[in-house]
Amino acid sequence: MAATASRATRVLRKHWKGYAFLIPVFAVLATFKYIPFFNALIMSFYDWNGANVRTFVGLDNFIKLFQDKTFYVSLKNMGVFTVTGVLIQLTVPLLAAVLVFHVKKIRLQNMFKLWFVIPLVIPSIVIYLTWQWIFAGDYGVLNQLLEQFGLESWTHAWLGESKTALASVIFVGFPWIGGITFLIYLAGLMAISTELFEVARLDGMNAWQRFIHLELPLVRSQLKLVAVLTVIQQIQSFENILVLTNGGPGQSTMTPALYLYIQGFSYSKMGYASAIGLVLFALLLVLTWANNRFVKNTETID
Repeated sequence: MAATASRATRVLRKHWKGYAFLIPVFAVLATFKYIPFFNALIMSFYDWNGANVRTFVGLDNFIKLFQDKTFYVSLKNMGVFTVTGVLIQLTVPLLAAVLVFHVKKIRLQNMFKLWFVIPLVIPSIVIYLTWQWIFAGDYGVLNQLLEQFGLESWTHAWLGESKTALASVIFVGFPWIGGITFLIYLAGLMAISTELFEVARLDGMNAWQRFIHLELPLVRSQLKLVAVLTVIQQIQSFENILVLTNGGPGQSTMTPALYLYIQGFSYSKMGYASAIGLVLFALLLVLTWANNRFVKNTETID
């Protein structure tokens, strides 16, 4: 222990200038991440309105939460969003990245890359409002198209009916390709040695065999990363639901993150909202640990 401490001290003294540059980073993280988190941890044990009312209630917020039917409905909806989101992000962007990677003409390949990256610079709120317009009732683009094709019986108030609202929210962003996920997969494919592709060609592998036996195993680390990022995004995000349905109709699209927002900022139940946030944090921690524990990286594949 003493030798380790001495070695760490020597390294710190030698590279203190480099470590000094990290101080502003940790200061910002502490201000906007760590301090609010620990404040929420403390306030989850209080009946707090975010201002002048703060009464210690112990575990009452958590007891109330686990008896809250709306919270369980939101968990079920979150599970649907998370499972479908992970399935989509592990398949569609990967296939798109593989297709673009194997485009022979560099200029055409770069053009495809640009098209798939453009959605990154479009504000999310613009995308959600566009899909709200597509799914609108009588004057929505989707219903208008269905009527043009003589399919009036298929029209719906897509975001206003319980039986279609959940699926409509999942469909937002179709075809689910553009963005950071596509770039992550493309970077993983570009890191594969060209010699391996030459060996696959000499062995007579077709495109499907090459994908299954070469490309898919060697982007395992990227698949793992995308799975973690998608789970985190699906559990934390609420702005899409807020803009599209506000959790309705009824509670058919309510999620825990949106429920937290409503309890905290609409009803001023900041203590209760903090309890919801801690439960979500614990759930994310467990899911992330499970992914890191049971999903192998590319380097650890036998």
